[in-house]
Amino acid sequence: MKRTNKTYAKLLLAGAMSFAFAAEAANYGLAQEKTAVAVQTTQDNPSVTAMEKELLGPYAEINKIAAADLRQAYIMMLESTRERHESWTDAEWNKAQAIVKKLDARRKVVESELGTDDKAKIKLLKGELRALETKKDIKD
Repeated sequence: MKRTNKTYAKLLLAGAMSFAFAAEAANYGLAQEKTAVAVQTTQDNPSVTAMEKELLGPYAEINKIAAADLRQAYIMMLESTRERHESWTDAEWNKAQAIVKKLDARRKVVESELGTDDKAKIKLLKGELRALETKKDIKD
């Protein structure tokens, strides 16, 4: 049976996607273990709330964010992170992770009110946040 280039391309794409998925899953697991302790210690830190105000602006009171505004809060977090991430230390990244964890907790509370596009956009925004942090780790 003769296979076409298109078939080989599909096989290569499927292999690459499965490898990317496995690598991301492994990276996520390692990142969770690595930062769990650091995030826990920063969640109750008063400087985290100062950073929440700095990064989230009008959405700094995370527990009061409405479902309709949650997507915009993640966007604000990403935009603020893009502006500042070049000079951040590991401690500041840990604070940012704590803020994202709080946003995620709020997302779980209002998840039934979120639309499919909001859920998808939030996943993409979180992925870009993770990419910015990984970029910093690679430079170190």
